[in-house]
Amino acid sequence: MKIKTLAFAIAICLQTLVYSQNLTIKPYEFISRAGDTIQAELGKFKVLEDRSNKSADSIELAFVRFKSTNPNPGKPIVYLSGGPGGSGISTAKGNRFQLFMKLREVTDVIAFDQRGTGMSQQLLNCPYYVNFELEKAIDKPEYIQKTKENITKCLSFWKKEKVNLYAYNTTENANDIDDLRKVLGADKISIWGISYGSHLAFEYIRLFKDKIDKMVLASLEGSDETIKLPKNTENFVFKIAELAKENYGFEKKYPNLKEHIIKVHERLEKEPVKATFQNRRGAVETVGISNFELQAAVATFYLKNPKDIKRLPKVYTQMYHGDFSAIAPNVMIMKRYIFSRIRPMSFAMDMQSGISKERRNLVKNQIDHSLLGSNINFLLFEWMSELNFPMLPNKFRKLKNNKVNALLFSGNMDGRTYLSSGIEIAKKFENGKHIIVENAGHDLYMSSPRIGDTILDFFKGINVNIDRIKLEPVKFE
Repeated sequence: MKIKTLAFAIAICLQTLVYSQNLTIKPYEFISRAGDTIQAELGKFKVLEDRSNKSADSIELAFVRFKSTNPNPGKPIVYLSGGPGGSGISTAKGNRFQLFMKLREVTDVIAFDQRGTGMSQQLLNCPYYVNFELEKAIDKPEYIQKTKENITKCLSFWKKEKVNLYAYNTTENANDIDDLRKVLGADKISIWGISYGSHLAFEYIRLFKDKIDKMVLASLEGSDETIKLPKNTENFVFKIAELAKENYGFEKKYPNLKEHIIKVHERLEKEPVKATFQNRRGAVETVGISNFELQAAVATFYLKNPKDIKRLPKVYTQMYHGDFSAIAPNVMIMKRYIFSRIRPMSFAMDMQSGISKERRNLVKNQIDHSLLGSNINFLLFEWMSELNFPMLPNKFRKLKNNKVNALLFSGNMDGRTYLSSGIEIAKKFENGKHIIVENAGHDLYMSSPRIGDTILDFFKGINVNIDRIKLEPVKFE
């Protein structure tokens, strides 16, 4: 037994030595966007770009390590950003900076830039984009046709430039995390993530569950939930309408909002509108608005967090009375930027996460009978249905029961990853604790100091015995 134990220890040491030779790390002055400065470390290491083909090509990944203030630190905590396409290092510079600092009481905290993001090696951007006619109200078929044509051009461009777009998928991303664990010399890591970061964490569980110490995830995106269900989005909007009737007891109330919302969409379905607004330079612009474009703008700009949601009753009421000036700038952004181009990393990750046959049928049956269609997904569902782009195998989209020591958070005012989905996902975690944060949205980590304190307690090994955290509601404008 002792010989076996010694042999195992030697093997681990040799593996750590090999991987550490692939790591460069140097002092790094980290400055948050609020001006906080801390001495950290910037690490870089290389991984295979495409493990499925045993490609010899490698890419460089980056992370920032905030060293622990604990003289006996635990397993390192790796932060996984959302998106896909978000930067962990950039996230640490924002309003979560204080939580990164707080967790140093337990161990080293790693802000990781996933492949193709932030300070890690970037993919070549596509030079092509679509010019949508701004003053024309454009329906869904034209958006599908023109974006598909543009994607086809981009795929040809990337192929010509020898960009291996198919290597940018969540399975490769999960393998990168385990290579990070190895270069850190850790037998296990803890994971802290949000949104797509949870989607990625579920794949890490599937592949490397024995390498996980603890896990904290919020705004849960299941393994088969890259594409959100249209009826869930509709139910969420109608929930807002119901809450707006009394507006939490505030003076401004919206007793007929649901009826007004339905009428606005029915009107634009029959007759699109043109609206004017003053841009940031003071010039007046005109934009055409179809029902599809209204659906897209609402799903993109008004459902994520309470600070967005609080504007929605007023905006719909204005539209009901014929004033589309508030939504017009959002539609302009959709036309000029969001629908006009694709970002390679996020596009490839989402497309390859894909959708199961069962979920595809659900979405297909709901899409034309739901208030906002499938616009919470932009045009991903249509691209998955009509483009010949590979998807990861079916086993990727099946999250099995597990024994990971996990703390999970869901906000009941999250219009991106819904509470109902979070409840179902939490059932897979036999050793998990699911906390519902009332009146919190998608970006919930900094919505209450109590959340950060609970996360710190969990990583310290203190028993978490609460099921709910209640925040003050944000009144509708």
